[in-house]
Amino acid sequence: MIPDLPTPPEEDGTARSGLRYRIIGKVQPTVLLDLDARHGVFTDAGGLSWMTPTISMTTNMQGGLLGGLSRAFSGGTVFLIHLNTTSRGQAAFCADFPGKIVPLELDAGESIITHKQAFLCAESTVELAVTFTRRLGAGLVGGDGFVLQKLTGPGLAFVEMDGDAIEYRLNPGETMLVEPGHVAMFDPSVEFSIEMMKGIRNLLFSGESLFFAKLTGPGRVWLNSMTVSKVAHRVGEYLPGKS
Repeated sequence: MIPDLPTPPEEDGTARSGLRYRIIGKVQPTVLLDLDARHGVFTDAGGLSWMTPTISMTTNMQGGLLGGLSRAFSGGTVFLIHLNTTSRGQAAFCADFPGKIVPLELDAGESIITHKQAFLCAESTVELAVTFTRRLGAGLVGGDGFVLQKLTGPGLAFVEMDGDAIEYRLNPGETMLVEPGHVAMFDPSVEFSIEMMKGIRNLLFSGESLFFAKLTGPGRVWLNSMTVSKVAHRVGEYLPGKS
């Protein structure tokens, strides 16, 4: 039996496949998946938070050695964890950072591009792959934006945003310049490249990243309101030895 949950969910939904989910919490959210024999899910190694004993776990290197190494290069893990049950059970996946968990119902062949740390878990029918910026040289100097992950349906996937998720819809040819760490997710129709900040004074004294992610429509773009690197920098100011 799935344990009773006295805490009311922030979001309660059902995928087209029948998989039921509940998202609990506003600051450090958790997604709970109610599994049965019809549904299986997977996550990165270390991504599972807790589960009922009716669920079985299988760890493998999906896509072989090349697939595992490409995931590790993208900031993920070499191995993936697959969860299944022959009866009923519940599995929980917690966000690694304060923010928001966003459910994505992907149609067959529909894809979304995410930041390398955004993927949380997905139904077994979803394909997880590594993708790259179109301009390899720019990506190499741009850092955060170089390696991305691509989720392709059919199925339900969950991604985690740092802070709040802010969505834009770009028209054809419309462009935004974004500090790379704020880019969470975007449609494959959006062109992603890296552009260096202009102006010597800006480069030396603005306190911003040297590079911007350049996003060009058409398509949807989701941005993080918070980045791990900026939080780490602020916390570091209060560590011993820092003046």
